[in-house]
Amino acid sequence: MRIMLAAKVEKLLARVAARGARSPSVPSSARPFDEPVRNVVAFSGGVDSSLAAALVQQVFPTTSAACIGRSAALSAVQLQQARDVAAHIGLPLWECHTDEAKLEGYVANQGKSCYYCKTTLYATLNQVAAFTWQKMQQHDGNDNASTEELKPVLYNGTNADDQLDPTRVGLVAASEFDVVSPLSELTKQEVRNVAKYLGLPNWNAAASPCLRSRLQFGVEATQV
Repeated sequence: MRIMLAAKVEKLLARVAARGARSPSVPSSARPFDEPVRNVVAFSGGVDSSLAAALVQQVFPTTSAACIGRSAALSAVQLQQARDVAAHIGLPLWECHTDEAKLEGYVANQGKSCYYCKTTLYATLNQVAAFTWQKMQQHDGNDNASTEELKPVLYNGTNADDQLDPTRVGLVAASEFDVVSPLSELTKQEVRNVAKYLGLPNWNAAASPCLRSRLQFGVEATQV
């Protein structure tokens, strides 16, 4: 069993390495921790995104980060769990405020809220990564970064079971932003098995949907 899991992990790491972003050229005077973040994981603290984050961190230990969207849909408990897991993995966690609640399609809660939420999240991830890279360039006296250099590779924890669920319209947003899904060939149980093998503390944690998804269809997702 462990041999099979080890082989599975190697395959997953190879997928991440093949799709991930290497660091662009940095000044020779730059210190190791000055490297720009080029690989960003959409993070919730759940087992799927945690496994994706652990894989990305192993392949790109100095140029990766996790990012969680902070909004009224994220509970304090979920946020703390995400912080704890990210710390266990050893991955910086960006806590970014997102504005999906300003979008009519999200608030309407007519079956497409996840699409608007993920669209907002992925756009925010791109913006934050670009901002940090620009700041680093300016600090080193080089403000000529290309658009391609500023664009990170985004990852999520989508698994094979998720892709069979027609209600997961957030997958459409992921496709539009060219998000990499390293776990797309693993079932949920396989994700848990690999997460346990790698020692992730939340490998068997129950699913914890966002607060908005607990509303009945058609009940507006207004902030209270």
